[in-house]
Amino acid sequence: MELELDIIDIQWAKVFLKKTDFLSQLTEQEITNLIYKIKKKTYSKNKTILFKGEFSNRLFIIKTGKVGIFISKEGKKEKVTELDGNHYFGEVSLIHPVPASATVVAESNCEILILDKEVLDEVFKNNPTALDTIHKKIEERKQT
Repeated sequence: MELELDIIDIQWAKVFLKKTDFLSQLTEQEITNLIYKIKKKTYSKNKTILFKGEFSNRLFIIKTGKVGIFISKEGKKEKVTELDGNHYFGEVSLIHPVPASATVVAESNCEILILDKEVLDEVFKNNPTALDTIHKKIEERKQT
């Protein structure tokens, strides 16, 4: 279910975005512009948020709850990590249109804030430093 952001969501998102490595150098106005384009979705426990192989062009920010990241290994579903509030996933799809490398499942009821690639493309166009930083972050992820 997609919801409107309330004032608490807006305040939380502002703090989160300012602390996010590849967005931390954005101006106050750029952060504000992003916030008003964020979508909020709720996922109930055990609901799949993103399927492995699915093409996604969104950044998912976990506001509340916990998600599990799963891969298939020898035909079995294996959890490789879990993320809770104040984490994000999907950043690779903001640069490279590749299918998701893992399935993401809500392990508790979750509130997820979602930023579409088109919104971030505008920011990256006007702020190449943010684009460089996300490229570095993606390269780091590929090596782990």
